[in-house]
Amino acid sequence: MARALIDIGSLDLRVQEQVARHGNFKDFQLALWRQEPDSTGCNWNAHIDRIRGGSANDSSWREVVPELRERYNLN
Repeated sequence: MARALIDIGSLDLRVQEQVARHGNFKDFQLALWRQEPDSTGCNWNAHIDRIRGGSANDSSWREVVPELRERYNLN
């Protein structure tokens, strides 16, 4: 399946929306960047840390980046 092209501002908002499903977005720290396409063809990456709140057993938010990397590329 081909990735949809999206600008970095829109991608940032989508990542924030997805993370917010797992708690208050203010409890997370997000870094998003463009990169050369990797072996999967994705041209961006992100790192998310939970800085407060939530349960130590709840790591479902960690799947946000891999799921979005499968669907989007930066234009």
